[in-house]
Parts: sequence; structure tokens; C-alpha cells
Amino acid sequence: MRSGTTVTVVLQPRAHGPWPQPRSSNPMLALVTSSATDGKGVTRVTVRAARIGSASVTWGPEGAPLFTLQLSVAAYPVQ
Repeated sequence: MRSGTTVTVVLQPRAHGPWPQPRSSNPMLALVTSSATDGKGVTRVTVRAARIGSASVTWGPEGAPLFTLQLSVAAYPVQ
């Protein structure tokens, strides 16, 4: 993806409670701009690719995340 692009992740409700707060491995590259859970337990998280590089956004414990989003931000159009 290109710098400045935003991605919205929609996480379905979990049987074992709400999703943990998302955590960026590098907020300078991948910035979590919003996170909200609706009344049905659906969580929507928006992440903005801020700079060139690679980063991940995880939900859950550091050593064993429940979900991981990998982002690669390029300076040129990706084909």
C-alpha cells in the first residue's frame, strides 16, 4: 500500500469476550486512528499507513496474538 492509505479491519464478535485493544509494532509507520465496538460486539479498527516500511497491528498478548494485520508501505504504486 502507499503512504497515507487507510485500512479498516472489521472483527466479528468473539465468544470469549470483546477484542483486546489493537497495538501497532511501530506507530510511526502504522497508526491506529480509531477503534470502536458496536452493541453487537463487532469491532471496527482503522489503521493509517503513515510512512514507508513494514509494521504489524496485533490484538491480544504480545507472544500469542489473536489476530495480526501485516502492513507493507511502499513509496511507489504496488502492482
